[in-house]
Amino acid sequence: MAEQLRLKDVQFPLQVRVRTDAWAPAFVLGVVLWVVAVPIILGVPSALYEWGGAKLQALRIFVVVSFPAMCLFQVYTWMAWRRPRHLTVTEDEIRTHSWRVRWKDVHSFWLNIPPLSKNPDKDSQVCFVIEDHAWTNELRRGNRWDSGYPFGSGGLLPRHNVIRTQAATDPPINSLFELFEELWMQAHGENPEDGEKPEDPAAHW
Repeated sequence: MAEQLRLKDVQFPLQVRVRTDAWAPAFVLGVVLWVVAVPIILGVPSALYEWGGAKLQALRIFVVVSFPAMCLFQVYTWMAWRRPRHLTVTEDEIRTHSWRVRWKDVHSFWLNIPPLSKNPDKDSQVCFVIEDHAWTNELRRGNRWDSGYPFGSGGLLPRHNVIRTQAATDPPINSLFELFEELWMQAHGENPEDGEKPEDPAAHW
């Protein structure tokens, strides 16, 4: 687990860059799956399916059904690789090229680590619950590629006033969680040394 950064250790603005090299292999995998899937869907070569019988026909049906998700995965990984949402963190706000949120407009937040993750430093995201008055269509559109919808990824608009950071950042996003707590408390007029930390809404979901 990455060492935590604290407010006293940071000079602002803090730049948190997405490790695009971590997303490139996923995009290449998506391309390979797509290239393999298209001939199967088209039934090419036809002689193979006549010879292969029911098993190949079942495979073809499975690929047809899963093809939309496969295409979404390819677009999602392309966006993660070629349109990364690098973070800029200041004492007043956190922002990317497509969205920004002031700390005082954050109701609460939590660290999201996928249950099967073997590398939290790469897979973690921070999820922010946004106050109703700051929950705008512009913010939703800007965060759609990290929304978690569908299938735990992105592409659809976020819901429940929650936006997420992109995974695979440098420094790791999980190493910034205590810094985020301090900035949140400071923005809400509390002393980071003795104020209450933001409630973890994930504990109630």
